[in-house]
Amino acid sequence: MSFFGIGVKFKNSKKLKIIALIFITLVALIFMGREIYYYVVYERTDDAYIEGTIVPIAPQVSGKVVKVYVDYNQRVKRGEPLVEIESDDYLAELNAKKSTVNTLQNQQKEIGSSLQEAQARLRSAQANLQAAIAQRMLAEREYERIRSLYQEDLVSKSKFDSAEASLRVAQAQEKAAESQIKEVESLINTLSIKLKTQSHQIEKAQAELKVAEINLKRTVIFSPIDGRVAKRSVEVGQYIRPGQLIMAVVDEENIWIGANFKETQIEKMRVGQPVKIKVDAYPGKVFKGHVASFQPGTGAVFSLFPPENATGNFVKVVQRIPVRIIIDSKFDPNYPLWPGMSVIPYVDVTVNTGVKLKDVIHKQ
Repeated sequence: MSFFGIGVKFKNSKKLKIIALIFITLVALIFMGREIYYYVVYERTDDAYIEGTIVPIAPQVSGKVVKVYVDYNQRVKRGEPLVEIESDDYLAELNAKKSTVNTLQNQQKEIGSSLQEAQARLRSAQANLQAAIAQRMLAEREYERIRSLYQEDLVSKSKFDSAEASLRVAQAQEKAAESQIKEVESLINTLSIKLKTQSHQIEKAQAELKVAEINLKRTVIFSPIDGRVAKRSVEVGQYIRPGQLIMAVVDEENIWIGANFKETQIEKMRVGQPVKIKVDAYPGKVFKGHVASFQPGTGAVFSLFPPENATGNFVKVVQRIPVRIIIDSKFDPNYPLWPGMSVIPYVDVTVNTGVKLKDVIHKQ
């Protein structure tokens, strides 16, 4: 009987082990089934991060900061002031440029008036010349008549001398009128050149005035987009220079995912395929998206020092191709997505959108 009992116990123990093994296998299948399903249906990568629109904020003019309108990580609207720079110097420069423009414009008016006056003098001189020509022609005819009579001893010599003198006077008056015209024409030419030069100077001064106006406006820096302030590094009293990074504005809604898939994973990938997105920061939360585009080249060829595979010893390494994934889920303030966060995208490669990878790369 004792041997029989031992056999029964042995058989029962073996059955329990089998049952336990089956139970463990079922539990493992239940828990691993989802992962197995994801492995078969989806292509995934943990080399993926959220990217987004980050606008660096830098001044375009130098000066001392007199006011900072935003706090660290504050939300801002487009057109909202961020920083104000002391504007006294720029306001003084603007007033000086305005004064220069006004002075040049007044000088231009004076030159224009002088030009109009000279043109009137020219018309008067031309009229005088016509009168002098008529007087000279009359004196010539009178001289010829008196000369012929004098040759016939019909008039006295004194009358002949008087006619000759009158002719010389008329000729001198004609030459004087011509000289006056030349003088006035020279003056008009000089004034015309001065007027053109003055116009150029006014244009230059107006351009400088425009720059001064722009620089004055630039003393207040406004937000270019809706977003949230990040990396603020400016304080009141600080002296800042053009191009100096003082903060950034991050667009929380205009974001996407840069996923670096292995080149062996993209055979069945198509633009438009749905993507499930898991974020390391929010376990259990799944976001939706879709494949938007493929970079026409691996990440290595766009690096600072691309690999030179034609030199030295060659070791084949699986390359990665950056894939742009658009997030379709609406912005949720309870689960904000910020650039740089780690994610795991799952691309459903069973969905055939009809767009092939080679066609996408060719278009790009």
